[in-house]
Amino acid sequence: MNRNGENSDIKNILFFGFYIIFFIFVGLILRSNLSNNKTTVDKYNSGYNKSFTLKDISKNNYHFNYELTKNGNTIIFDGDKYKNKQEFIKNGDYPEYYYSDDNNYYLRNNSTLKYENVDNPIEFSKFIEISNLEKIFVHSTYTSYTEYFTGKQIDYNYEISTTSLLRNIDKIITDLDDLPNKISVESDDGKIYKINMDLTSYYKYFDDSIYEYKLTLTYTKYGDINEIKDLT
Repeated sequence: MNRNGENSDIKNILFFGFYIIFFIFVGLILRSNLSNNKTTVDKYNSGYNKSFTLKDISKNNYHFNYELTKNGNTIIFDGDKYKNKQEFIKNGDYPEYYYSDDNNYYLRNNSTLKYENVDNPIEFSKFIEISNLEKIFVHSTYTSYTEYFTGKQIDYNYEISTTSLLRNIDKIITDLDDLPNKISVESDDGKIYKINMDLTSYYKYFDDSIYEYKLTLTYTKYGDINEIKDLT
């Protein structure tokens, strides 16, 4: 056999073998990098505790606007919160003026202008508690985000089952085949200014007549509320 031919064949085999190993090596590196990038992007996109937190809300110093749309009817609560006190108005043909101190709520009597002890008029109050908002974000499934041109405003979208809400907020253990509840957060430069919740599925569990239950929680003037006087 021609020795030159043998050497040529060996060189060809080594040449192609080298390139096969080279491309496998490059492929493994690319796959590793893509995996790491995906993890990083997913962590960033998921939002909570990465791009926004509940710290500003937890300081209890802000102006709020809570809008409830329930079976086609809309109720708005608008007011200020400072530490453990709140002063707010419930909209309607005849606005109602409220004051609260811890878990004590008072309604102004329009005749005497004095505040009288009443039950909490905010029926969805569990969904404005920081501890429950934390549970919602921890147990929700992140679905998508929208980043706007400024790069500061980013909206994050989540879904959470009624089963999970009942278990983590109400301590009710059940297993439902239900439509997910939808949560979205509108943040600006890392601060939350709006939380939208479609909790129709959750509230339908307690009341079968519910076909619409949506909340919009808006927060502004972080740290700008100086005082709320005792009105009782």
